[in-house]
Amino acid sequence: MNAFEVDYAAIEKLEEKMRMLPNKMEPAVNTILHTDGIQIATEEITKLIRVSRSKWSVRNKTHAKNSNWSKSEEMNLGFKVKARGGAANKKGSFGYLVFPNEGRGSHNPLEQRFAERGIMNAKPKIIEKLHKGVDKVLEEEF
Repeated sequence: MNAFEVDYAAIEKLEEKMRMLPNKMEPAVNTILHTDGIQIATEEITKLIRVSRSKWSVRNKTHAKNSNWSKSEEMNLGFKVKARGGAANKKGSFGYLVFPNEGRGSHNPLEQRFAERGIMNAKPKIIEKLHKGVDKVLEEEF
């Protein structure tokens, strides 16, 4: 779905703090991104997923909005959040989320871009968590 990338201008102060103890900051930042960051991003995206009420929607299946729809991939100083599964005919698959997100198919004429908008909503919250985590490391060292 979407990779989390931090806007450089939004984290200049964070970068200055991280320069003080570069060897200790990378593990701290990774821990925050891989726990709180993934959780916040997933929650923000989930809030924006609409449940279809159209005559074509399947109502006897669990919808992504009410499920553990995502899987995450941890990267150094980052992460990716993706829809779990693949083809719609696979049990537990939420791969269908690409269609309303990108406006694909005859039943999805408009792009909803909930993944992108969710990541944008999550950025300030994640950056705030990063500042708190970096400040904690600095307090412990100085």
